[in-house]
Amino acid sequence: MKKIQEDWKHIGHVPHKESDKVWKQFKKACNHYFDRLHADKNKASEEELANYEAKSALLEKISALELSGDHKADLKLIKSKIAEWKEIGKVPYNKRKITQKFNKVLDGLFSKLDLGRKEKELIKFDNKLNAMVNRDDERKLRNEHFFISKKIQETEDEIRQLENNLGFFHHVDEDNPLVQDVHKNITQHKEQLEVWKAKLSKIKEVREE
Repeated sequence: MKKIQEDWKHIGHVPHKESDKVWKQFKKACNHYFDRLHADKNKASEEELANYEAKSALLEKISALELSGDHKADLKLIKSKIAEWKEIGKVPYNKRKITQKFNKVLDGLFSKLDLGRKEKELIKFDNKLNAMVNRDDERKLRNEHFFISKKIQETEDEIRQLENNLGFFHHVDEDNPLVQDVHKNITQHKEQLEVWKAKLSKIKEVREE
């Protein structure tokens, strides 16, 4: 299966509009294989059940949090709750949806803070990685690593294409709406590329530990 995933990475690009569809089909097939391989993860240990109870109680507290309006203090409070969540440990495999509930609550709290998109995404990604590590889920870590690498390559290709498109406007004024739109698009892609690369660095650190 690892060889199949490596072969997939080296095949080359498909049309951009088909990329996500094909990736989801491939990911679903890989997940089906690994889910059967690790079916025993559905067996919950007593420790994992205790962790689930602890996370359920913590989730209730976090859901009831009221922010003060002080950006630094509120961010520090939320990060402390995330750290507390991380310390608890993994829950039974069939109870893993509690992490989705936790992330949804975090989304609500972050929406009330004046955070930059990159900072918000990376904080949430840290928590997502922690959930994978706690479940000792190498499959999901590998899939995430592969997905992010693919997104970096696609985004770099998009930037090159957009920059090439500017060549068609070399006789057009810079304040032309079409030219401005291309520049804006390039900037947005470069910002997203920074986020993807930061995520890749984080997941590499986790997998090397």
